[in-house]
Amino acid sequence: MANRMDGSNADNFSSVVAEFDNLINNCDFKCPKKLWYKNLVALSKHIEDIYYCYVIARVHKNDGALETTLWVGPINRPDDGLESLSANIKLQIGFTQELDPDFFRNCEARIITLIKSGNLETLLEASKKELKEPSVKNRRYDVYSKYLLPFFFNVREACRNEKSVMGNRRKCEILIEKEFAKLQAEEEIFFNQLGLKGTQDKIFELLYINSLHL
Repeated sequence: MANRMDGSNADNFSSVVAEFDNLINNCDFKCPKKLWYKNLVALSKHIEDIYYCYVIARVHKNDGALETTLWVGPINRPDDGLESLSANIKLQIGFTQELDPDFFRNCEARIITLIKSGNLETLLEASKKELKEPSVKNRRYDVYSKYLLPFFFNVREACRNEKSVMGNRRKCEILIEKEFAKLQAEEEIFFNQLGLKGTQDKIFELLYINSLHL
């Protein structure tokens, strides 16, 4: 198996995902395909409440290096944006600039060892503490905790009687628009700056991840 994600995206995504089939079949990881990039494949695993484990496999555009990282944190889009919130705890699983046909499979084996050793629980506690009392309280923390997460909770609550809606972008956008119209004061100022379309994009990402683990 060639550990590359160039050429036909569908074929290459499938080949990379196949290297993580034990995580998918035996460890309850899901494939949030709507959030993948051309050079990045992510898996998600629900741990508890709003907390997830993400595995990100990628090919770096500049030099073709291969990398696998594991993250534990509150629900979020699994990409480079995770770096900006201290509640997202990162483990470097593997990195190589050499052609290694077993790279992703070896990364999977290491991740399974970490899971079986109880490391996700330790990372979960660290993530909870960081979300409650961040060591780095930046603008990203304010945006996530004060605006995006409460908005997500409100729309998720609106889906409680029909949970399948969370995976349907069109239906989600209707619910998000209704919630957008209810905003007041500081929240209204923030989301008006983001715009309805931007709000729909960001909130749907969270609803979509949530929908994979119902």
